[in-house]
Amino acid sequence: MPKYPAFSDSLTFQPLLAWSSALLTLFFLLSTSAGPSLAAQTLTLSEEIPIRADTEYHLVGKLGGRTMLLQDRGAKFLLTAYDRRMQQSWEKELELRGRSITILDIIATKRDFKLLYLYRERGHMYLQLDRYDPAANLRDSVTLADIGYTLTTPRQEVVQSEDHSKSLVMLYNEPNRFSFFTVDLDSLELMRRSVIQPEDFYFNQNFLQAEVANDGTAFFALERDNFVSRRKDHYYEIYQASPDTISSVAYSQVEMRDSLTYDLFFRYDNLNEQLVCGGLYTSRDMTRAEGYFYLSIPPSNPEDRTLHFEAFEQELVSSMDGNRRRNREGIEELAVRDLVLRRDGGMLLITERNRQFERRSTATQLQVVNNFVGRPLVDYHYDELLVLSVHPDGQPHWHNVLHKRQYSQDDGGAYSSFFLLRSPQRLHFLFNDDVRLENTVSEYVLDGYGESDRNSLFHTRDLELRLRFRSGIQVAANELVVPSERRNRLRLVTMTY
Repeated sequence: MPKYPAFSDSLTFQPLLAWSSALLTLFFLLSTSAGPSLAAQTLTLSEEIPIRADTEYHLVGKLGGRTMLLQDRGAKFLLTAYDRRMQQSWEKELELRGRSITILDIIATKRDFKLLYLYRERGHMYLQLDRYDPAANLRDSVTLADIGYTLTTPRQEVVQSEDHSKSLVMLYNEPNRFSFFTVDLDSLELMRRSVIQPEDFYFNQNFLQAEVANDGTAFFALERDNFVSRRKDHYYEIYQASPDTISSVAYSQVEMRDSLTYDLFFRYDNLNEQLVCGGLYTSRDMTRAEGYFYLSIPPSNPEDRTLHFEAFEQELVSSMDGNRRRNREGIEELAVRDLVLRRDGGMLLITERNRQFERRSTATQLQVVNNFVGRPLVDYHYDELLVLSVHPDGQPHWHNVLHKRQYSQDDGGAYSSFFLLRSPQRLHFLFNDDVRLENTVSEYVLDGYGESDRNSLFHTRDLELRLRFRSGIQVAANELVVPSERRNRLRLVTMTY
């Protein structure tokens, strides 16, 4: 056993989209003080291709050493395979059922990949699951459910289980109810179809998150009375739908102890068989976090839950503000980005400071005739990361502040924030130091003790890259793929440790 709680998330290796007809491979050594855990790193760059405005692309997976990309061109679905050097190997058009197709999920394994999608036929909408072999030959095709007659495509949310054997599909058109479908991806069967309609429920206001366990049990989290005026009444509703029951849905209520909560994250811990939630709380100001909370619920006995609130120490608040604001209550503009499970049942709560400012541009008003309002300009700031390690009883273990400063304008923050490369013993936070064409790419390496090292990896000056780390995908224990978008042209960058 390690001397510290190792991270228990099973690694999910899915490749990112690959475009390529030529490539450039660069080798370099990391300038780092992190020791032998960081060896030489290889960058593999695909050739640039133009990005069509009417094309959507979906990640498929990595099968037989080939990375596959599905391009949605409206009525045409084109699958392209790329070899280990990201050179195009072959291309094939897939014939999907029906019309008005909406891709919901793509699941890749070493032996096949599956497409889960909606399609229309004679006014009805259907839920479809197709299975393909590594050569993109159709092996199985199953219509899972007739959604019924509908004039519009319902809004969708899809969640995969940790081992990618189950998919949970949520569909909703009406604001006071939603349907869900639990799908067994291995047997290509519909495990359960149900409708949940809570009392006094409005989806956009009350719904928080859905999760699905490896055995197909579905969880839905709703919030109630999360307002300053109703603070004492604030609570969560947790719905639990087992796949071996047809209609019943278990229900539990979690009182939030006179606190307001925001920016939380649920994740099901299959190892310890519990639903875990980590988030931030405050007493009155929803823009300032006064501390974190930890919640764990065993599905077999929801009343035997653990709920703990922990206020931030003044030293931590000061370190986040760079010692500029001493004796300040809470941390402003903090958001939850991810939750990493520990093997002992605890968690790592990963948060980031970010804010947006909207302003009017006089120059824009002068450029447009009869435009007296002007197009607003939006400034995006993504700054410090705060990582909190929490014991299974909710007590704090350690925390670490990872400093960075990222600023951009009118780009939706696409090139800001970070990518998290996971391993059982370390976490790598990769990010752009400056959101501009000539930029240094850096990383923090964090171990289970809370110790971190910051490393400068490479400079993009000679590579003409603009990396979108938030869109990156981990494809192996030591490999990730990150897209670079520059002047409506796309390039894929594979980083191998």
